[in-house]
Amino acid sequence: MKIQQATNGNILLLDNENDILHILSSVYIQKHPRKENAILISDGITAANGTQGISLLASTIESINEESFNGDVYDLLGKLSTAISLNGTIATKNEASLTKENDPNYVAYLQANTFEKLLAFIKLHKSNIGGIKEENGKVLEEEYLCQFETFIIRVTLRYTYRTDKPNLVDEILMYGSTEYVLKPTKVYQYDVNDTIIGYQYREI
Repeated sequence: MKIQQATNGNILLLDNENDILHILSSVYIQKHPRKENAILISDGITAANGTQGISLLASTIESINEESFNGDVYDLLGKLSTAISLNGTIATKNEASLTKENDPNYVAYLQANTFEKLLAFIKLHKSNIGGIKEENGKVLEEEYLCQFETFIIRVTLRYTYRTDKPNLVDEILMYGSTEYVLKPTKVYQYDVNDTIIGYQYREI
């Protein structure tokens, strides 16, 4: 399978004999919610549950824009984020190419340098639907994928609960694309009635 962007902006999916299988004017791409090492290509988040759209295994992708590809699903998402214009619009020669340095979303990501700022940023820009692991009615992990034109970030929240009162959250560890957050652990504080009265933030 080959992925290629035509000069008019259309996104083409071709077989290994260069026969066109799909022509897409714009796409929404995310890690497949159910298939391992696969992406889901759809026309919007309404199809992001995997029941609609085109699923592609990373291992079947031979090239992207005629450049050979060999990697896993995260390598594929990263490559597509820079090699393909997902909205089907290609910058003209008179337009400056969008890079991380002039991408306003990347600037905003760099400025999200606290636990709460990054949490608000990833919730605002999340591309994935779901990504929550639960056990016995308690959230254990939340995973957020944010896909931009020049970069992709993944952030996971891992919950731990108090041993004396297992229904109360003790702390949340934020990890993944968190290199600019100096204190990525949020510690809950409770009063004698087990009501949340505040939080502390600490380094790992």
